[in-house]
Amino acid sequence: MWISQKIIASQAERPAAELAKTTGGAAAQGAGEYRNLPFAGPWGIAYQPPNAAQAVIVSTSAGDACVGTLAADRGLKPGELLLYSSGGAELYLKNNGDIVINGQVFQREAANGS
Repeated sequence: MWISQKIIASQAERPAAELAKTTGGAAAQGAGEYRNLPFAGPWGIAYQPPNAAQAVIVSTSAGDACVGTLAADRGLKPGELLLYSSGGAELYLKNNGDIVINGQVFQREAANGS
């Protein structure tokens, strides 16, 4: 009984999520050290954050997982999407329908009859 109460109390003290710096591969360092982290994200998007990214770590019933990283302000308007790599590749979906790939603008075609 005493051991159960100690385990429950220690779990209650742990925050729901923690910020930790990625240290390469599937590892991060915060208040604790995390290894072999799975990276959760929208289906169809795979990513590996660069070293020193601020990862958001959550605890689940299956173990700890990285649910994303904090992104720097990139000047996006609400509703816009920017996919980018640490090597400089960018795919920018703008609200006006334009797609910008590495700086080259592909304008949205006008709908027929408009």
